[in-house]
Amino acid sequence: MYITALLGIALSILASQLLVQRYIGSQEDDSRVINVAGRQRMLSQKISKLVLKLSINASDTLIADLDQTLDLWMQSHEGLMEGSVQLGLKGNNSEKVQQMFQDIDPFYQTMVDNARQVTALLKNSANVTDTVTVGAAIEEILAHEGRFLAGMDAIVFQYDHEAREKVVLLRRTELILFLVSILIIILEVVFIFRPTTRSVAATVEELTRSEESSNQMASEMSKLYDELVKSYQDLEEVKIEPEPERVLAEMDVDGYFSGTKNELLATLGAEVETNLMELLKANGYTDNFIEGLFAQVKQGENWLGELKFTDEDGDFIWFELHLIPISNQRHVKVVGRDITEVKEAKMISREINSEKIERKIKEQHYRSVHILEGQEEERHRLARDLHDGVGQMLSALKMSIESVHVPRDPIHNRRRFDDTKYLLKRVIQEIRRISFNLIPTNLADFGIVPAVRKLCQEVGKLSNIEVEFENKTNFINRMEQHVESNLYRIIQEAINNSVKYSKAKRITVTFEHSINHLKVSIADAGKGFDLENLQRKGHFKSSGHGIFNMRERAAFINAEFEIETAVNQGTKIFVSLPIE
Repeated sequence: MYITALLGIALSILASQLLVQRYIGSQEDDSRVINVAGRQRMLSQKISKLVLKLSINASDTLIADLDQTLDLWMQSHEGLMEGSVQLGLKGNNSEKVQQMFQDIDPFYQTMVDNARQVTALLKNSANVTDTVTVGAAIEEILAHEGRFLAGMDAIVFQYDHEAREKVVLLRRTELILFLVSILIIILEVVFIFRPTTRSVAATVEELTRSEESSNQMASEMSKLYDELVKSYQDLEEVKIEPEPERVLAEMDVDGYFSGTKNELLATLGAEVETNLMELLKANGYTDNFIEGLFAQVKQGENWLGELKFTDEDGDFIWFELHLIPISNQRHVKVVGRDITEVKEAKMISREINSEKIERKIKEQHYRSVHILEGQEEERHRLARDLHDGVGQMLSALKMSIESVHVPRDPIHNRRRFDDTKYLLKRVIQEIRRISFNLIPTNLADFGIVPAVRKLCQEVGKLSNIEVEFENKTNFINRMEQHVESNLYRIIQEAINNSVKYSKAKRITVTFEHSINHLKVSIADAGKGFDLENLQRKGHFKSSGHGIFNMRERAAFINAEFEIETAVNQGTKIFVSLPIE
């Protein structure tokens, strides 16, 4: 029942995450579609202005500009209708949008045909007849441009309306999933936690009754202790020398072993295709430990440590491993030795030392009884903690949730439910903050711009400070992973510092780029600080300071880093990053 309940919660959370991620991707598509659709209106107006200029002065520059504008206009129009990989458009229009495109198609075709006719006539001839024809074509363009513009306005509004409907649908779905999760939690309290509390109380009684039978075992345990001491004394004299280090295996920086001789896998009886990362996960190592190990190796740094594995027979085997990356290669030497016997000898030695202390007690019977009494006291303590601590908290949680359904005191119910929601909200906020600061998953998937936009939204929600993101030049380029990662961390550190220290009500993050540089600024109108005074004191030379870390990251990605601040004047941080 417990596993089923947890599975239900996990599935609801997974469904929520899938919906959110899908919505984020849809929002990126919707924003791109609305951007291109809005640009169509501008291009149609530009075409009208260009043909008017051509009626006055038919220069080659204006003709070329009209050709380019017309090509972009047609490409965008067809991309909106049918989709375009180059423009990042999928063309998944609703039936209403498709009908709206069909309604403006005559105006569109007329403008295209007449614009092509204008450029063709102006390029090839300039006699009186052609001039009259050009004038007629220009009048046709101007006559249909207004109706096309009105139609495109309606299409843009329809795109925006459909995007808002997706948001509403997402909210409703998330609410349903949230209610399902709450229902599962209530069922857990009723059918799992309450019986568990009763079981704990019964365990307390059982432990009390077992005390008498434990005392009877004391004399028998005395004999076992004598035999155990003798065995420890024999083992104490055994000294095991560790075997010399040697190359056990070779692998790449992602943990995939090469086809050469692999003593590590041979000792464990594992499959040749086994990946070291999978091997560590199978042996209970955490994701943080594994990611840290491989991050160190990928940075070209050696890793040295002891690892415990389980062989095919289920026995523990300890290895002292030294992972040595080969310079300028994605290749790692796995050097080490089997230290299982050494580890076991150390553990036995510790037990022997403990036994030496216990052997100083002359009365074996007294020692056994004393140990048993200590064990019983520990059992009673644990039982009391379970009953009075965890059990009472579970009971309180049950009563808190059940009391919500009592209709006699609605104001009291509302307060209790609000308190419960507040605690749950605080826990959810803290979990979201910690997970988000760590792996900004959307950074690797979508790039620096969506990741920073999401960061601003999340920080704004959690801190109640308006964090605005502005992409002035519509920067959408992707950069190398380490560049994006370090730039993201600089922006994250700057925003966090503003939230913690500036007491500002608004933080603005701005992206602006040229052909060669991406310029990022993080600004707040907070209390600021005396930068020169801190620099004179050498405060920013401390490796633990946030500004020091930002400067180091900027230098690592070959970016320029500047700070403008003064007391009560706010703070501005500028990062100028070269674009290859």
